[in-house]
Amino acid sequence: MEQLDIFAKDCPARFPLQVISGKWGLLVILALEKKPLRFSELVHNIGGISERMASQTLKYLEQIGVVRREVLQRSKPPQVYYELTSLGRRFLKPLGELVETVSAHVDTMAYHRS
Repeated sequence: MEQLDIFAKDCPARFPLQVISGKWGLLVILALEKKPLRFSELVHNIGGISERMASQTLKYLEQIGVVRREVLQRSKPPQVYYELTSLGRRFLKPLGELVETVSAHVDTMAYHRS
């Protein structure tokens, strides 16, 4: 497999990288680690995310194959669940390691809000 140049303007990896590393992508992926969640559960679990941003982030994660949307028609109204795909699960370890590193060094990396 050819190595992609992520610094190139037209690199096909740029959009997926932006979605995953954006403000909410990482948190959505980690929130879905343990089990599929309904939209309202996901919004509730991720402090500060608006419904609009959650919807948009889930849409993008679904487009790149990281999240799967499942509609259960047997209930009224139908329930929609989101879960990680096998590709999405591959991100859990490196993202978890990133969170661990930040947590271990948060005092060193702290910045001051004014």
